[in-house]
Amino acid sequence: MSRKKWISGIAVGIVVALGAYFGYAQFAAKGNSRESLLRALPADASAVIYLDIEEFRRAAILKAVTTLGASATGNATADPEYKQFVSATGFDYEKDLDRVGIAVTNHGAKQNYFALTDGRFDRKKIETYLRKNGRSEQASGHEIFHVATDEPGREVSMEFISNERIALTDGDDISAQIASGASSTGHAEWMERFGRLAGTPVFALIRQDAAIGGVLSSRTPGGFSSPQLAGLLNQLLWISVAGKPEGDTFRAVIEGECPNEASMRQLAEFLNGITLMAQAGLNDPKLRQQMDPAEREAYRQLLNSVEVTKLDRGDSKSVRAVLIVTPQAWATLSAVKAISGGTPEPSRDHKSSAPQNKKDGRQNPAGIIK
Repeated sequence: MSRKKWISGIAVGIVVALGAYFGYAQFAAKGNSRESLLRALPADASAVIYLDIEEFRRAAILKAVTTLGASATGNATADPEYKQFVSATGFDYEKDLDRVGIAVTNHGAKQNYFALTDGRFDRKKIETYLRKNGRSEQASGHEIFHVATDEPGREVSMEFISNERIALTDGDDISAQIASGASSTGHAEWMERFGRLAGTPVFALIRQDAAIGGVLSSRTPGGFSSPQLAGLLNQLLWISVAGKPEGDTFRAVIEGECPNEASMRQLAEFLNGITLMAQAGLNDPKLRQQMDPAEREAYRQLLNSVEVTKLDRGDSKSVRAVLIVTPQAWATLSAVKAISGGTPEPSRDHKSSAPQNKKDGRQNPAGIIK
């Protein structure tokens, strides 16, 4: 073989080797990415919940809320049992957990959860802990762990997908759920909507396979219900609830995908109407006398930030409602929820720290859903 052919062959070999290396490097980098995690969730889910904890660690509002919460409780010490868990497993969710994706599946009256978690795990320590506190079995060359819960007859199954990803479920067959996520069938409509939520560190995406309006109405605070709203929600094809930290505030976006333009218009008009009614209600003299000033101010800030818009993407029509949550409003309403939830009512010293409304009127920050 001539020298020229040798040189050509070596050059081709180098190119192929480099291409293979960079292709592998790119795949490895995406192996535990947001997209790969969402893509690996079962396609038959009725709802998906996603949380990018790594991004929230860097968020100013999380630090502000944590500071306000610590000031209110005066207790920053960790639970002793959790300290023991961290010592035994080497895993602290506040530092080592990066992202979580949860798929909710409905099979008749039965509801199950399947979760994927990405992070930094000491696999050897965690597996030792699970064997000690549960049971394990071998299935298709993989070790599956089963840990009992506080609910009699119910357990959680766990399996390491890789050293950086763990699968968990309260269902009967974790292997089947992992295989469902690995299948290429049924993911297209989910991935399309996940793409619209790109850049959003926390969201819940619900597919209409049940009466969404009835479910949401039954879980609204204070027992509030609206047959008209429930009827409009039951027409929606998809509902997404998403949030993103923006400086020291948190931007929340609720979007409903409508079957036609008429339902889009009706839903937008209804949401604008109840927002105006709520604003008027907060200004009622009797309510102002009865309501805690800090709580009223928190609700007023939320309502002043609400903006309802209609979106026409050509192949789909949606209604979007946006609201801005400040650290003070978050802390105040969390305290109110804790009191209404049955915990002993603390002294109402928080009246003296009523949050300041930095900006009245509607806000229109950059979108987080495309």
